[in-house]
Amino acid sequence: MSNFDRKSKCWHGLQQPPILNPAASIGQVIVNLLERTPDKVVEICADSEEVFTCRQLRLRMIRAALNLTQRYGISKGDVVCMAVENSPRVTASLLGCFLVGAPAHALHAHFEESDLTHLMSITKPKLVFCNGHNYTRVEKSLASIGLDAQIVVLDSAEAEQIVFSPVASEEKYQPPYLGDSDKTVAAIVCSSGTTNLPKAVCVSHAQLIAPYVRVNGIGVETFLCFSSLYWGSAFQMLMLALFNGGTRITTAKTFSPGFAGDLIAKYQVTTIFTPPPMLADLVEHWEANRLRFPSLRIVGTGGCALPDALRKRADALLRPEGRVFLGYSMSEFGGIIALDMEPRVNSVGTLATNVTARIVAEDGTVLGANEEGEIQASYPHRFIGYYGNEQETAHFFTPDGFIKTGDIGRFDDDGFLYITDRKKSMIRYQNFQIAPAQLEAVIVELTGVKQAVVVGQPDPKISSNDLATALVVVSKGHSVSEEEIVAHVDASVPDYKRLRGGVFIVESLPRTGNDKIDRRQATKLARGLSQLC
Repeated sequence: MSNFDRKSKCWHGLQQPPILNPAASIGQVIVNLLERTPDKVVEICADSEEVFTCRQLRLRMIRAALNLTQRYGISKGDVVCMAVENSPRVTASLLGCFLVGAPAHALHAHFEESDLTHLMSITKPKLVFCNGHNYTRVEKSLASIGLDAQIVVLDSAEAEQIVFSPVASEEKYQPPYLGDSDKTVAAIVCSSGTTNLPKAVCVSHAQLIAPYVRVNGIGVETFLCFSSLYWGSAFQMLMLALFNGGTRITTAKTFSPGFAGDLIAKYQVTTIFTPPPMLADLVEHWEANRLRFPSLRIVGTGGCALPDALRKRADALLRPEGRVFLGYSMSEFGGIIALDMEPRVNSVGTLATNVTARIVAEDGTVLGANEEGEIQASYPHRFIGYYGNEQETAHFFTPDGFIKTGDIGRFDDDGFLYITDRKKSMIRYQNFQIAPAQLEAVIVELTGVKQAVVVGQPDPKISSNDLATALVVVSKGHSVSEEEIVAHVDASVPDYKRLRGGVFIVESLPRTGNDKIDRRQATKLARGLSQLC
């Protein structure tokens, strides 16, 4: 339960110190944890059925660290991009970066060249790990921004021979001291901001260590997560497995309900993470085929709204031992803000350990229970900032150090948090984030298009999805059809960015008092036009 301080009007989660030292580096912590249970299986690649013990993973992460330094000249502060799918080499490579103090910038392996170019122009990596299928896109992106970064195809035989080759000093290796863990970047993940373009979120070593205030029995848990490192859930599941002495099942194959069920049954998975759209697919498949998985106790979900009806259906299939856990988190926070340890309809739960939060009105007034405003949160191990973007970093904090989540919500009298609206204009589809500005830029490429605004509207089939919808103003004397705009966008963007909500030609776009486009009113207009069709 969250506790309310009537004087400050702040809500507080349970106050409890972490069991691991957040002043250490994450690499130092992991290399020592792996040494304690050398023969325990820590990772299984479901695709190749390769099995790695703690001893093997520890040696491979040390070799990766030494080879990164000696062969590639990587040192503390040098960014290493990881545009890779899950594979047996990804975990050890990431952990090697942690040991060196080289921030690992996680990118989606299927990003288009434009996305790669934008993000790598921010972090300017010295080395890029990629797969064979995206090598050309990575190479072209680096060339377009004039970066002479080294590229390693991590799923090649050569990578195994070079990145993980034996090094003479490996047996005596000791992790170096990297400095203040609250100010040292461990990983860089993607997020969105007020500009609607992806930004590089710096996650500190301390942020990765501090959330863990307890561990389960060694060897008890088996974790499954389809996410690649691009998703924050992949980092969280990796840390959970390593800190709890569990076994992590990895795969690069595309998620499907049947395949997920096969893996759960084969490896007796106890914990999975799946966003609500995938959970809906799982529940439908399990119900249709009368499937049960007795080993499964924890189904973690988050990233978008979880319909209460879906939760009830899932819980019915998981009883008596298991249930769904909904978390509310954000990349900048470095972990979970709230978790529904005690489910309550439409709530994301109570505040996580050591988290403080408040509800703030638009005029800056701090509100009490059952009053709606922006959710602002703080944590002892503060967000470092956006890589190379001091202006956005400053905008993200309040003067007294709280993070502006950009979400609208309220606390009830018992300290349960409810998210009622999204202040941000980002669009979510199948758990991908779509920046409206990117689609708007594509639309205005068309001759005759004067202005465009893209907003999201609810998917009637899957409530956690947003459908990208365009409102377009055509210049006088020109003729542009909705069909032409849809076709142009379809040919220019990946599938998940398509205008599934449609295109509407309008005479003008709604604006605020200072002549900026009013996205909230634009969203209402788009929904109204959709209902007329």
